[in-house]
Amino acid sequence: MSLAILGLTAGFILVLVFLFYLTVKTDLHIAVKFLAVFISAGFYIIQYESLQQFTGWPSTDDLPEKFVLIASDVHEPNQKTGEEGVMYWWIIDSANSQQPPRVYQLPYEAEVHKKTDQIIEQQKKGSQYVGRKTERSSSSAGSGVSFEKISKSNRHKKK
Repeated sequence: MSLAILGLTAGFILVLVFLFYLTVKTDLHIAVKFLAVFISAGFYIIQYESLQQFTGWPSTDDLPEKFVLIASDVHEPNQKTGEEGVMYWWIIDSANSQQPPRVYQLPYEAEVHKKTDQIIEQQKKGSQYVGRKTERSSSSAGSGVSFEKISKSNRHKKK
């Protein structure tokens, strides 16, 4: 069991003990006790929603400044159903290369999809690439990502 899970469990138990003490051992008005229980329940719901970024769900956070693209899964837009496209990228943050890969969810962009497919094909042939966040301008296509071919020894170097 990881230390994070133990810490979260201890935090939840602490809140439950506090609620038990508040409801059983104090002479507070019943409305205050109910309010404390409802606020705590709200805390658990917010906590659950917040932790979804740390489970297996794709992250919608910004991409790291420098990363290695491992794989991608692209769902193109479907005009018949009106579904927007989405791209999932499995990446390793170059600044934290000891961390496991993380999945990022990006909005679909045809130019980035094409570029990503090319990079994946080149990597299958043994080439090494590093992705970088770039400034977005209204004249440039893409979601502010560029790829640079590198030597294998430079894969996780910080700049």
